[in-house]
Amino acid sequence: MRSELNLVFGPFRLKPGGGLWRHDDEIRLPPKEMALLELLVQSRGEVVKHEAIYQYLWPRQTIGYPSLARCVYSLRKALAPEADELIRTIPKRGYRLAVPVQSVAENGPNCAIKSMVATHPLAHAHFQAGLASASNPGAESLDRALHWFEASVRSDPGFSAAHTALAEVRLYQSIRGFIHPRDALRMGLDSCNLALKSGEPMVQARGLRAWFTALIGGDLEHGLKLAEEALQLDPEYSRTYVYLSWIHRALGSSEAALKYTTKAVAQDPHGVFNRHAHAVSLFQAGKNAEALKQEEWVAKNYPVDDIAKGYRSVFLASLGRHREALDAAYQALDMAQHIPSVWGALAWTMVVCGEPEEARRLIQEAHSARLPRCPRPLMVPALLALGKVDVAFGFLYEAREEQCPWFFGARTDPRLAVLRDDKRWQSLYREAA
Repeated sequence: MRSELNLVFGPFRLKPGGGLWRHDDEIRLPPKEMALLELLVQSRGEVVKHEAIYQYLWPRQTIGYPSLARCVYSLRKALAPEADELIRTIPKRGYRLAVPVQSVAENGPNCAIKSMVATHPLAHAHFQAGLASASNPGAESLDRALHWFEASVRSDPGFSAAHTALAEVRLYQSIRGFIHPRDALRMGLDSCNLALKSGEPMVQARGLRAWFTALIGGDLEHGLKLAEEALQLDPEYSRTYVYLSWIHRALGSSEAALKYTTKAVAQDPHGVFNRHAHAVSLFQAGKNAEALKQEEWVAKNYPVDDIAKGYRSVFLASLGRHREALDAAYQALDMAQHIPSVWGALAWTMVVCGEPEEARRLIQEAHSARLPRCPRPLMVPALLALGKVDVAFGFLYEAREEQCPWFFGARTDPRLAVLRDDKRWQSLYREAA
């Protein structure tokens, strides 16, 4: 919907999506220059950083500073002779509009605020930059994503999508061990609740709220109910199926988890989160070769994803392809040198492939790491393979106490089947429920 407001600055009048005038003379700008001007004007004097402009003007391209400089030069040329007073360069940071902006409504029945675009352009630019950073699951990339999403909600506190994105980053950080589960629960639910304050259905935030409630909050039944309500609101949103798969694994049903991840991949076959979840569901259902195919697809299409390399190693090892499994494990470890969760998860590959000393080293380093840290259940398969049953139970008890999101999902891990007849196992999960 186009805004019916005119934004007046200096001698210019800008109607976002509608045109630019100097007094009564229309000025025709190329699309990129017009988009840049709208971004600067609607940011109302705030500094718009280079990265935000790249994402706003060239969202799916890798663009260098010369392209941005040419765009700014072209825009200043079109706005001459006032341009030097209007657009200020902030060295090494970005640009800002240096004059006040007034909003003037046009006459007519649709001139109220309801006809304005929902999101502040600067908030949208920051949001797009956050999405670009969040596509890489590394710690630094997720930190950058948080920076951009937090900047987005500062620019527009009512931007529900940005609040939801913040919650989603907290989910990623918790399952990768970048933050403590209790911190993830608090911050994740806060962001979900802020997203839902808009009064819109926001199925994305509802699904995330279900995941946090069940997997970290430990209220599996309530989390399941929330996820099912989210699914009813929008059966086409694939992530809800993934959240349901996590919850059903936590409840002990690998069959239901596989049913939901199959639907998630059918809905969105390009979603990396969907593919990873489906691979895990296939593995836990004994379909190891099919699980491997999922991660090979991810590794081919998203080569920077260390998770795909790690899962691929585990699945290859489970199929007896030890040389390939070790190669994949060392690739993942090389990509994830500062991620203890990867070290701990790949210790199992090392044991199965005849490298027990390397497995012990990885477990020791993963367990001693603080933040980032290794979720304890990820190390349990390797401990069992090394014959350390009592230590394995100790790690599971520790995971339960710290509300680790991987704790409940360990119930359906086929590598832990030997524990299920142990009274400690039954007590562990009965008490947790």
